[in-house]
Amino acid sequence: MRQTILLLGFLIGLSGCNNVQSRLDSAEKEIEHAEQNKKEMSEKDWSTLEKTMKELEMDLDQNREKYTDEQVKEIGKLQGRYFKIAVKKRWNDFQESAKDLGNQMEGFMEGFKDDNDK
Repeated sequence: MRQTILLLGFLIGLSGCNNVQSRLDSAEKEIEHAEQNKKEMSEKDWSTLEKTMKELEMDLDQNREKYTDEQVKEIGKLQGRYFKIAVKKRWNDFQESAKDLGNQMEGFMEGFKDDNDK
């Protein structure tokens, strides 16, 4: 009976470790996808990735005892990679918006200067 309880405890602990590692593996796959396909990703894709990273951070905060030091380090690497691609995306979005604004201003000025007033 005692062996059964110990085995059950070991299996529960092992499944908890696997759950943590599966979260890390899933987040890493999402980040790799974003790194390789950032231009094709929709806003929904970006929101999903952001949600994944927030959930991973919250889980670490709430369940630190389930994570090994190596897994905590891996989360830090994932956060760094996520931050890098998120900043690049926001920079590219800003540049595109600035370009659009420039084109609108150019069109506005041409319309304003137009001598064909009726």
